[in-house]
Amino acid sequence: MANASPDLDNADAQRQLNNNNRPISSGFWETECTSSKLFECSRIKALADERDAVQKKTFTKWVNSHLARVSCRISDLYNDLRDGYMLTRLLEVLSGELLPRPTRGRMRIHCLENVDKALQFLKEQRVHLENVGSHDIVDGNHRLTLGLIWTIILRFQ
Repeated sequence: MANASPDLDNADAQRQLNNNNRPISSGFWETECTSSKLFECSRIKALADERDAVQKKTFTKWVNSHLARVSCRISDLYNDLRDGYMLTRLLEVLSGELLPRPTRGRMRIHCLENVDKALQFLKEQRVHLENVGSHDIVDGNHRLTLGLIWTIILRFQ
C-alpha cells in the first residue's frame, strides 16, 4: 500500500496493488498454459470415454448372462435396447413376472411404447428412475442407458 498515492481511495489503491502483482504475460507462458490445459482436458475426456467403454462392455456381459436363460443375446447395449423388446425380456427374466407383450412394429412410436411399458413396470416395482424417459432409451442416450442398467442391477441383483 506504500506505493499508492495519497489521493487514491482504498478501492483504487487495491486495484493498483493487484495490477502491480500480476506476472508479465509473454507468448511463451500463455502458450504453455494453454497447451497444458488442452492436454489436461483431452486426458480427462479420454479417461471418461474409456470408463464409458468399460461400463458398456461390463453391462452388456451382465445383460447377456441373464438373457441366456431365454436364449437371447445383445451385441450392442445402446442399439439393442432401443426397441424395448430386449429390455422387456430382461425384466421378465429378472423379476420372474410376465410383462405386457411388446407392440409389433419398428416405428419410433412402437419403440417408445415398448420402452415405456418396461419403465412403467420398474416404477410399479418401486424402482426410482431419475430423469430417465422412454425417449432417452429410444434415442440411444449413452449415459441414461447405462444409468438405467445400473439401476436394474442394483434392484434385481
